[in-house]
Amino acid sequence: MERASILLVLVVGLLNLFQTALAAPVAEPIDLTIGIGIDFTAGSDLPVLKLPYATYRASEYDVLNDFYKFKNIRFAAPPTGALRWQKPAPPLQEAGVQTGDVGYQCMQATPAFLAIAYPIITAEPQSEDCLFLDMYVPRAAIKGQVKNLPVMFWIYGGGYALGSKNFFVYNGTPLMKSAQNNMIFVAPNYRMGAYGFLAGPTVEKDGMPNAGLWDQRAALQWVQDYISLVGGDKNAVTAMGESAGGGSITHHLIGNGGTLDPLFKRAIIQSPAWLPQFDEGKLVTQYTSFELQAGCAGKGLACLRSQPTSVIDKANRAVIASQLYGNFGFGPAVDNNFIRDLPSIEFAKGRYWKNLDGLIVGHTSNEGYIFTDPLAISNNDVYKTLRSTLSNATESTLKTILDLYPAPGLFRKYLTNFLRASDLIGQFVVTCNTRYLAVAYPGKTYNYQFDVVPGIHAMDLLFTFWQRGISVGPIQIDFSLDFVTSKNLATGWQSYLTSFVRSGDPNKFRERGGLPPTSDWAKAQVRDTVTVLNMDILGFSMRSDPDTDATRCSFWQNALWTGRK
Repeated sequence: MERASILLVLVVGLLNLFQTALAAPVAEPIDLTIGIGIDFTAGSDLPVLKLPYATYRASEYDVLNDFYKFKNIRFAAPPTGALRWQKPAPPLQEAGVQTGDVGYQCMQATPAFLAIAYPIITAEPQSEDCLFLDMYVPRAAIKGQVKNLPVMFWIYGGGYALGSKNFFVYNGTPLMKSAQNNMIFVAPNYRMGAYGFLAGPTVEKDGMPNAGLWDQRAALQWVQDYISLVGGDKNAVTAMGESAGGGSITHHLIGNGGTLDPLFKRAIIQSPAWLPQFDEGKLVTQYTSFELQAGCAGKGLACLRSQPTSVIDKANRAVIASQLYGNFGFGPAVDNNFIRDLPSIEFAKGRYWKNLDGLIVGHTSNEGYIFTDPLAISNNDVYKTLRSTLSNATESTLKTILDLYPAPGLFRKYLTNFLRASDLIGQFVVTCNTRYLAVAYPGKTYNYQFDVVPGIHAMDLLFTFWQRGISVGPIQIDFSLDFVTSKNLATGWQSYLTSFVRSGDPNKFRERGGLPPTSDWAKAQVRDTVTVLNMDILGFSMRSDPDTDATRCSFWQNALWTGRK
């Protein structure tokens, strides 16, 4: 069932991949008297957005929902050649009018356990030249009839190795509809895998670790600089992301030890996930492996920057494919500068950005299932997985972990070692992070659990981006049972999210009169567990969340498993 659900999400991922064209840029004449901002030029019903470095025409007007889509706006220069493993550079000057026809997803890779998905994720053209963003803007804002609209800024997930702004079911339309066009939707790409998260001493010395996080920050800075030109409010940005996207947002909150403004005021953090990358020895091994695969053994970043994309792509895919089951290889790493320590430790020590207005944070009910090897069925298998994953932990620490997650048996907590291991992995990688955030922002946090069966990681995306009309290539699938589809579990969930973007309160503009109905979402109370809004097939209700158990989460946060004293 776990793999079937992954494939379901991947197949649905084809929905929007065909929107990116391969045509060359279309240069159209433009009235040079237009200043910076929006204008309608003769010969087109679509507005143009003139920026200091380029001019972009909206790619389409959604007549039914009354908003414009701007596709593939560059927010940074192509991160190629000498710009590999550097902070994103400002976008270059472009002449003529860009139509959004040209744009690529960043380079993709999959670990072995998801290898079947590679042909699907590469259906959209990929390139190192990928730092583009999309924007959905209400017509009233383009016309200047409304101003200071809040912004939903979407950061996609994918294990820091795969994904794009067009990937899976990502489409801002249902969320714009849920918000009744009272917001702007922005979604950028960012570098992934070795391109975005190569780390270790060599990269710290000659490049920039966590380049993918810096890409996200560059897109957030673009919003700060230009969103007012389309009626947006730069002081009302909500960063929203799932899995690696949610984990990225969490890392932005600890940037420079919590002293760096993350450039958003609120956050919606769904299943914040990352495998801790902190050990210098492991980072060196990972870097060395990548360098070897790229034909640059011992030659450093200068060599890697000189290699063609095909060579770097092959090396990236090889390193990621070789990871243990459930791992994706690269990800946010402690770099002793931007990311100074693991998020759990930074939160415990108070080194995080305090000035958030509020956040929504939560997880699915079975986070660990898809990251757990179904063939690891014995007690010894669980031990070996722990030993390989937590290589710096002492035997005493490993015993403590195995006691916290006891061996399975009839009438015991776990019936099988798969359930035991998946619970351990889910709490270590995802669910305890939601507790740390609730503790860090008391009185500001709305926690939730997505419990629609089977409740696996990423399943909530189907509800977050659900819409009635779905196009699969040339095929249109339309759900027209209004009494079922117009106000339902998914639209209720979307209304909480967009209400939060609009007001900071998920209840203020939540949907009323749906089936099942929404209910009042109370702020989190942190006790032995955290109180959450539970979402299951029957609807919404408040409850305690056993996946945020204080004893287990406190153990993971004390970081003994890192080998520190």
